[in-house]
Amino acid sequence: MRKLILPIICLITLLVSCKEDEDKVIHTDLPAEANQLFGISQNWNESLYFAMLQWEDYIQMDSLGLPGCPDIMLDSMTKEVTLDFVSSTECIQSGQYTRSGKLIIKYDTSNLYSDKKWSVEYADYKFDNKSLDGIRYFSNTDSVHVSEEFTDLVERTENSLSTEFSGKFLHTISTVIDSLAADSLSSDSVTYRPKLTSFSSIGRISGVNAVGRDIEITMDTPIIHLVECYEQNEILPSIAKESWIVSRGGTSWVTYSVQYEQLTEACQVTAIATLPDGKQLLLNPAEE
Repeated sequence: MRKLILPIICLITLLVSCKEDEDKVIHTDLPAEANQLFGISQNWNESLYFAMLQWEDYIQMDSLGLPGCPDIMLDSMTKEVTLDFVSSTECIQSGQYTRSGKLIIKYDTSNLYSDKKWSVEYADYKFDNKSLDGIRYFSNTDSVHVSEEFTDLVERTENSLSTEFSGKFLHTISTVIDSLAADSLSSDSVTYRPKLTSFSSIGRISGVNAVGRDIEITMDTPIIHLVECYEQNEILPSIAKESWIVSRGGTSWVTYSVQYEQLTEACQVTAIATLPDGKQLLLNPAEE
């Protein structure tokens, strides 16, 4: 009879261990996890418009036409644009997102006509209450498609919790022909150039969240961005579906599905997540 004691003890230990693992899954705060993933998606979205603009656009652009109204500094020798988000800048936009620090956009001067390449670097940059570090890389081989790729972007919260993520995307831009007076002294001297109106994006983000779990954000359909909304500091896509996947260890995963829908008010979007337990969560409730 004594010989059975050790196997029984081992069995009890194994059952307790399994129960503890099960409790970890069951007790995961799904709404909190959904909001963390929503933050990653926002961090990628919010600065995308700055990257879709070309050097020629920034030459003609006023600060008030950019989200957050940053000071624009241009270096024509290096084709470098620095966007400096300073709190003293007066900026009247409907979106309430805040930024500080700088975005540095560097355009490749060696490729003037085709195969353009450029990068966006975060320099002491904060979006709302989170800081971002890293560089995103962009390129295009025609006037319509823009490729994006980045590795090891880091988001840090106020509590020093960090999420590291990488991504790969293809953007398709839509433009209209806009006329600009090339010489203010002569009304006959006019140049025409494309003006960005919207763009769509497909791709995937993957990384490791603040508690060490693998995460993946996938665009189920092309997500649509409207420039007129970015100009009002409204950063959420007007139409989009995303899948968010989070590892639970080994081969176990849970999935969130997210739907973005434009409301009747201009540039107002609702973002609703369906949690792994089937419940729905409004990710961007209206402020009182």
